[in-house]
Amino acid sequence: MIDTHCHLNSIDYKDDLDAVIENSIVNGVEKIIVPSTTPDDMETAVEIIKKYNHIYAALGIHPHDADKYDDNVVDRIKNLIDNYPKRIAAIGEIGLDFYYNLSPVEMQKQVLIKQLILAKELNLPVIIHNRDSDAEMLEILNKYYNNTSCSGVIHCFSSDINFLDKVLNLGLYVSFTCNITFKSVLLDDVIEQVPMDKVLLETDSPYMTPAPNRGKRNVPENIAVVAEKISKVKNIKLDKVIEMTTNNAKKLFRLALFLLMFCLTSNIYAQQNTAEYEDEYIDEEYDENYDPYHRVLGIGAILGSNTFVDQYETGLRNVSSNGLFTYGGAVNYRFLPAWILQGSYMYSKNTKHVDELGEKEKDLLDPNIHQTLELSVIGMLKPRDMVNFYALLGATYFMNKRYSNPDGLHKQFDIDNKLGLNTGIGASVNINAGKAGVFTLFAEWKVGFRFDKITLNYDPRLSYTDPNYLTPTRVGSFASVPRGGVMWYMPFF
Repeated sequence: MIDTHCHLNSIDYKDDLDAVIENSIVNGVEKIIVPSTTPDDMETAVEIIKKYNHIYAALGIHPHDADKYDDNVVDRIKNLIDNYPKRIAAIGEIGLDFYYNLSPVEMQKQVLIKQLILAKELNLPVIIHNRDSDAEMLEILNKYYNNTSCSGVIHCFSSDINFLDKVLNLGLYVSFTCNITFKSVLLDDVIEQVPMDKVLLETDSPYMTPAPNRGKRNVPENIAVVAEKISKVKNIKLDKVIEMTTNNAKKLFRLALFLLMFCLTSNIYAQQNTAEYEDEYIDEEYDENYDPYHRVLGIGAILGSNTFVDQYETGLRNVSSNGLFTYGGAVNYRFLPAWILQGSYMYSKNTKHVDELGEKEKDLLDPNIHQTLELSVIGMLKPRDMVNFYALLGATYFMNKRYSNPDGLHKQFDIDNKLGLNTGIGASVNINAGKAGVFTLFAEWKVGFRFDKITLNYDPRLSYTDPNYLTPTRVGSFASVPRGGVMWYMPFF
């Protein structure tokens, strides 16, 4: 989700800004746009975007403070855009407010016109505040707004369908905030009429807090409440509302697709990351399937406990070697947002049968070796989430060495290399570490089955002095491995 209008530069967040931003990320807010209303707000917004690379600023003067708009403000806006060209998303919050009339009407109109012209000059979209000023707003927009050279959004839309039709005809987007959940706000008919390709989500935090917390400070994660309301009114699945509004926001504000989030378990938020890093790693291929943890290529280490089972048709029926320490590595290639191709290698040494011989005869046999090469496809349930569940299926090449000493003098081993199947389930936690890439911690249970059986001329479970030791034996095998590890998804892929 993208909160397209959140005043994190408000004094309401001065004591716990880091916590508010961290909570928003945990709750699925991928990006935030912070609009300014005064010259001081602009400076605060810029300080925030310098610190948090997934947050963008909008620069402008609110109609309440129209008297503060002058040439110095214009120069400051231009200078900031020059310094942070990919981090300033819009000119805003600008507009008209005839409800409070804190600035003279004519001054509000002139300042709005000047900022619309400035937006055209700078080729930036506009974020428009409109309250009790529909007629005057349409008059100005019809004259000074042209969506071929300037795009924009009517923020916190609260007008009627007639006004909606007119701004849609101008090419504007409309944004809804938490006020659509208020009993006193009757906007369901408007929401029904808005095409989904023109809808944006916002909280207008710290204002417009939804029930049951009315009167308290609003926070960005409440953007989910807006999405749920729109989903209900338009009878569209919530996931679809989130997907479409996210794409709309990226299209309007031309947001970079690479999301530099931060490790949620550390103070990495305090690092001063530069905008140039974000520009360097933009991945256009997954525009419509964007998620904050997306990387293409990853490598990792795996540790586990292998239970290797031999299934016999003669002699002993089933022999299980439990708790074999196994380790290896994997390479992941993410070829679609929810699908990963994984190649992995695992190694474990089975000393169970050697240990059974006792100290005097221990040198007669060597440990069995169980190795696997696996090629699996992983399907993720919710690829955009920090915590995810997945299933996997693929092929396994079993490479087993079973050692023996048939005559008591000459050690030998049987090479048992055969193809099989692997399948399993797992869970993972994604941690975005900025320039270091994405780290994924995972735990999974995986089983592998051979497609065939082999014939051995001995039963390794029996002593070499046993008369049945050389009895031909058909052996099949499978492995059950609870395992876990960490994958590192490289930032440059």
